[in-house]
Amino acid sequence: YYLLRQRGYNPPRTAAGMSRVGTSVSKGALKPGDIVFFANTYKRGVSHVGIYIGKGKFVHAANSGSGVRTDSLNSAYY
Repeated sequence: YYLLRQRGYNPPRTAAGMSRVGTSVSKGALKPGDIVFFANTYKRGVSHVGIYIGKGKFVHAANSGSGVRTDSLNSAYY
């Protein structure tokens, strides 16, 4: 949300809201900078968002305890 606002966009405030805007692409077509959405992580429905950085990895704000970090799209959790 913050990064999009800094670049002049006015996205919906929630991950679920953001997931309904834009164009979907397959996992294999992701490019660095694409926004990735995750469903059913800590709650039902779209519940988490990150930014794809390439080579199967994305950066995201995991939680208040671990802060911003990089994870694999192939992680069982996501």
